[in-house]
Amino acid sequence: MASGDEPPQFRVLGTFEVSRGNRRCTPTAPKQRALLALLALHANEFVPTSRIVDQLWARGAPRSAVAALHGYVTAVRRVLTPSWVSSRTSHPILNTRPSGYVLCLEPHQLDLTRFRELAKQGQTAMAAGDCARARETFAVAVSLWRGAPLADLRETGMFDHDISRLEREYLEVLRNRFDVMLCNGDGHLAVFDLEELCRTYPLWERFHEQLMLALCQAERRADALTAYARAYRLLSNQAGIEPGPRLRAMHQLILNGEDPFDRGHRHERVLTGLQLAHTVSP
Repeated sequence: MASGDEPPQFRVLGTFEVSRGNRRCTPTAPKQRALLALLALHANEFVPTSRIVDQLWARGAPRSAVAALHGYVTAVRRVLTPSWVSSRTSHPILNTRPSGYVLCLEPHQLDLTRFRELAKQGQTAMAAGDCARARETFAVAVSLWRGAPLADLRETGMFDHDISRLEREYLEVLRNRFDVMLCNGDGHLAVFDLEELCRTYPLWERFHEQLMLALCQAERRADALTAYARAYRLLSNQAGIEPGPRLRAMHQLILNGEDPFDRGHRHERVLTGLQLAHTVSP
C-alpha cells in the first residue's frame, strides 16, 4: 500500500494532528481543526449538530452557524480524502447522519483509542498479578502521550472538560504504572518521575505515597520523611487540608522503622494497589 493510500491517523494526546503515511493533513483553519478534533474525541459516536454548533461558537452562534458548519464539513472531507489518495482504497470517514455527524475510525487510527485499550490491558494484567506484562503495557500507553492533550486548541476553551478528563485518565495510568514498579521492587527507578509528579500535582496524595515508598525501596528513609513533610505543607497551603489516613499511616510506619511493604500492614492500607488488589478496595 502506498503511503498516500494508508488510512489517516489521528492524534489528540498532544497537539492535534492528522496524517496519512508521512504526509500531514491537519486542517489549518481554526474552526475546521476544532470540528475535526471534537469528532475525533468522540470517534464512532453520533455527535449532534446542535452540540457542535454550541462548542464551536461558545459565545453565541450566528444565524448562519449551521450553514457555516456544512461548509466546514465539506472542507474537512477534502482534507481527509485529498486528490492524491486513491478512490479505490479510500473509505468514507466523516459520515452525515440526521442532525449530526460520525467520524468512523478503526482502533489503530486514533491514539486515544489505543491508549484506553492499553490501560485496560494493563489493569487486567495487574489483577492477574502479572507485573512484567502490566509494566510493559502501561509504559507503551504512557509513550503515546506527546504532551498536554489538544495543546494547540487549549486556549480556545472549547475542550476544557475533555482535556481535564483525558488528564485524569493519564494520571490513573501513571499511578498504576508506579504501583507495578513498586511491587516489582523497582521503586528506585521511579523516584525522579514521582518527585516531578508531586510538584506538578500536589493534591494527588497517591503520588506522595508512592514517592515515599520508592524512597524506602531506595534505602532513603530520611528522604521519605522529608517527602511527607513537603506533602503536608503542600496540602495545607494549597487546599487547607491535612494528609489523609493512608498517607499518615505510611508516615507513621516509616517513623517506627517498620517496613511499609510488610504484608502484616495490609489492614492499614499502606501497600500499593497491586498488592491490595484482592484484599482491600482502593
